[in-house]
Amino acid sequence: MVSILILEDEYYTREYLKGLATKNPIVSRAIAVSSGGEAVKMAKEHLPDIALLDIELDIQEGINGIDVAMMIQKITPQTHFVFITGYAKYALDSFSVHPYDYILKPVKTERVMEVISTLASKILQNRDTDKAIDKITIRTGNEIIFLRAGEILFIERQGKQTLVHTLNSIHETDMFLNELEGILPRKFLRTHKSFIVNTGKIKSIMEVSRRSYQIEFYDYKRKAHMSRYKYKEHKELFCPSR
Repeated sequence: MVSILILEDEYYTREYLKGLATKNPIVSRAIAVSSGGEAVKMAKEHLPDIALLDIELDIQEGINGIDVAMMIQKITPQTHFVFITGYAKYALDSFSVHPYDYILKPVKTERVMEVISTLASKILQNRDTDKAIDKITIRTGNEIIFLRAGEILFIERQGKQTLVHTLNSIHETDMFLNELEGILPRKFLRTHKSFIVNTGKIKSIMEVSRRSYQIEFYDYKRKAHMSRYKYKEHKELFCPSR
């Protein structure tokens, strides 16, 4: 099942889009909001698989749907974007967030349902193949190193370098964490602004202060960090309800 975030400042269009999204049998949740600020807030809370964003927002907002997509992408790089617009001229501007598709206004039922259905199906297929992701490539100086994703314990950012920790070695790369998030399987979680963790390798999580937690791994002395905000955000993952 997939979740969809809808940003549309016109009430009837917003409700119309939400209704179409919820009719899809593989859509578990459709969250509809009217402003860019609300969209960013909901993205932080729900980490949507798909963001259906109107580009032309109320002029009083001072931002458009492309700006909102850039903010959401920093929060959840895995989100796929579909823009709704009355003008094809925005295509070049939106390239920076690599949108999956565009829906031109006036929106048509068949077009909306086709885009949602096709993209949702692709997302589910990608989840099924996450387990099959065997290797990722990272840049280390003038070299390209191939690592098995399952061997990585955690990744941390130190200054201008990113350190990729495995049981047997630490690899240095100038790749940013956001860049790595986009190629790692879903079991990798951003636990802190400076850390990405392989949740399958976690041995324990200990609160070390009012604002942070320490993550311990099996057979490895070094530890990663988790912010209090991230712990609250993903608490159910680490402390499942009985």
